Parts: sequence; structure tokens; C-alpha cells
Amino acid sequence: MKIRNGFVSNSSSSSFVIPKDKLTDIQILSIYNHIEEAEKHQVYYDFYGVYEDNAWSISENEFYITGYCSMDNFSMGRFLIDYLKIDRDIIKWD
Repeated sequence: MKIRNGFVSNSSSSSFVIPKDKLTDIQILSIYNHIEEAEKHQVYYDFYGVYEDNAWSISENEFYITGYCSMDNFSMGRFLIDYLKIDRDIIKWD
């Protein structure tokens, strides 16, 4: 029998990091505006019901763009890979 000692969470938080030199300016802008992009293009609108409170927190520095959410209700992986056509191998998930 296994016994876990410590904090157990069932949170659905998630985060990602992508090198900016692998992205176009349009992809970066679309990542920042992911809710509006999903709403604008109905063919990609099956992201569990897109609402502003499902938005990911997006930030960047000189080298990377990063995203974080505490409730992963927006399918960011599908958005990045299927919609923005970002190579899945350059996205690092946590």
C-alpha cells in the first residue's frame, strides 16, 4: 500500500513556455488574444465554452512567451498546435 505524506491537489492548473524566436509576430499576438481568436473563428470554437474567466495569463520576456492558468478550461494545447500551427516539440508544458 502506498501512503502519500503531504499536500494533495486536484487542481487543473497548467503552464507553458515557448521560445519567441520560433514564433511569428502574428502567433504571439494571437496567443495574447486567444479568447478573441477562438470566438472569431467558429470552426475552432469548441474550447469548452470560451469565457473571459477561462483566459490564460500570458507574459513574455526577451526570449520566451509563457502562459499560466489556474483552471485549464481553455484548450490551449489544441489552440497552439491545431489553430496557430506551432510545432508541438517547441512547447514545454508543466
